[in-house]
Amino acid sequence: MSGVLGTPVPDRSPRAADARDQRTRASALADGRGTPRATANGEELLFGDTFAANYHKALPHDPNGFVQPAAYRDFVDALLDQDHRRFEGLPVGDNFPEAAYPRRTAGTEGRRKLTSPFTGHVFDLQGADAGALAVDAAPPLASDEFAAELAEVYAMALLRDETFEAISAGSARATALATTLSQMPWFDGASPSEPIGSRRRRIDGPADLFRGSTRGSQRGPWVSQFLLVGNKGPNVSGASGSKCRRVDLDVDDGYVFYGTQFIDQRSASAEPGVDWLQTWASWLDAQNGVQFGGKDVFQARRRFLTTPRDAATYVHFDALYQAYHVACNLMLAGGAPFGFDRGMPETLSRTRSAFASYGGPHVLALLAEVSSRALKLVWRQKWMHHRRLRPEVAAALLTLHENVPTAIEDPALAAALTALRDKIPSTILADVAALNATPDAKGRIPSNGATTDLPAISDAENYLLPMAFPEGSPTHPAYGAGHATVAGACVTVLKAFFEMYDDDGEELPWPLMAGSGPRGEGAYGFGQVYVGNGQASQLKAAAGSPALTVQGELDKLAANISVARNMAGVHYYTDYFASVRHGERLTVSILEDQAALYNEPMSMSFTSFDGDRVRVRGHGGTASVSVVDRDGHAVDVADWYQRYGG
Repeated sequence: MSGVLGTPVPDRSPRAADARDQRTRASALADGRGTPRATANGEELLFGDTFAANYHKALPHDPNGFVQPAAYRDFVDALLDQDHRRFEGLPVGDNFPEAAYPRRTAGTEGRRKLTSPFTGHVFDLQGADAGALAVDAAPPLASDEFAAELAEVYAMALLRDETFEAISAGSARATALATTLSQMPWFDGASPSEPIGSRRRRIDGPADLFRGSTRGSQRGPWVSQFLLVGNKGPNVSGASGSKCRRVDLDVDDGYVFYGTQFIDQRSASAEPGVDWLQTWASWLDAQNGVQFGGKDVFQARRRFLTTPRDAATYVHFDALYQAYHVACNLMLAGGAPFGFDRGMPETLSRTRSAFASYGGPHVLALLAEVSSRALKLVWRQKWMHHRRLRPEVAAALLTLHENVPTAIEDPALAAALTALRDKIPSTILADVAALNATPDAKGRIPSNGATTDLPAISDAENYLLPMAFPEGSPTHPAYGAGHATVAGACVTVLKAFFEMYDDDGEELPWPLMAGSGPRGEGAYGFGQVYVGNGQASQLKAAAGSPALTVQGELDKLAANISVARNMAGVHYYTDYFASVRHGERLTVSILEDQAALYNEPMSMSFTSFDGDRVRVRGHGGTASVSVVDRDGHAVDVADWYQRYGG
């Protein structure tokens, strides 16, 4: 006798057979996601042996900043062939040829290694394969789009220490920069309507500066409420003599429940005015892999995110998916208005509550899962296909072209840089040169005196990009962006698991007030939209009453984390734009695979970064994804998966 009333159906061998069949059926879902077409912009072969428009940081460079051609070719060959042994012999990291390429700044720091170059070759058993989704070719150096991107990154550096509130309200410098940028062809030619689903943007004033591509990211304060507010704790003192007291917290205290602990939304902030790699010697050493990391200078007190430098510092040290983990905990502890999607089986059940499936443990674990898959996905694009140069290198090429034009020997490269220089407003370049010329900036990383063979850079034409990170960019290519792909993947998880709409199909408003939950539940009690106040004390009420939504603030969260990397000087707008969508598609493919494994009907729906209504359904071995665009037209799912595939 077994000692129990019965056994689950199926069990043992039948269960094993069913599990095998489920995996087989789920693998067939990949056939409906289209065929990727990863196409680079062609510049790797356009500029001769300079490989100027490509990534090669940490390999050896000559005094003018051009990579050693043989080293670059060996690096690409070993990379694409997965030749691990050959990669171990490359002149990078511990193998860097110190004698042939000596450092030009004082210090004894070691050399950096390339970051996970073979990750894009790794396979996964769930969701789209790393090679199954792609992104468009990056804009070429001489294009209007590239000029607009680089000019915007310069403007971000110039406004790094102004508050987001002052930028949006129209400070003198923000207004001047917005006016200048708005006259560039890429921005000036954009449609007046909100540019959802289009990389082109229109800048009509300072409030438009540095916004994301979604409606939510373009409304209200720049910083998402999910990066600022905390949970509202009940104000209960307990009975007289009671040893148990409830926590008395309000939303503007900025503490998020994490079990019996709290996550403080205040962050360590870097000292204003401290920028890096503003001299040719320090920039060249960074390209040759010198490890300048760890030189960051911090303020004495933590504070809520208030300036672009605060945001840049956050994404310098974050645990990659931590912003979404915090947001998820905020929503999980927030009460009824942050309920799970009404298509989940246990959401409306009278007898079951969500936990191991469809509940907190499920969604929290999935955030980590999609993060790792997103990195594999984008690492394949950045290392195997595009190998795009970082902004710090584009700025250096402009600087070299302006100061020592004879150093640009390749005619195609010279023509491209001439076109780029002519497109970037002179006032922006002059402001950057003035920032780089300050005595404080020049002293950040001192020269060791071995600079006589370096190009002579005048203060008036020093267009090096002031970096928020001492080491400059990471040691991997710019496009796509890891932070942005993870942002797209994780925010999509949150939008899919939590209910985003009311009973009429309209997006749930933020702040969630009484009766505005998914099914009319009670208040979450925010009653206010907040901004950082530059201090460590409570949040500050935002001026006016912007009409925000929960889904819009999640989209804004993805934009904030992604664009903050641009504010640091390590990415461009297209890195953000393509990558959040890349991550979104990846998450939908994982949700689709998982939906096929549930033995009862389920669904989840959300609005994509392009404004499409996406629904994932599953039941007993089958799953489907449906997409309806903003005009109510059905979209072919394979086309949707590959919309940015080339």
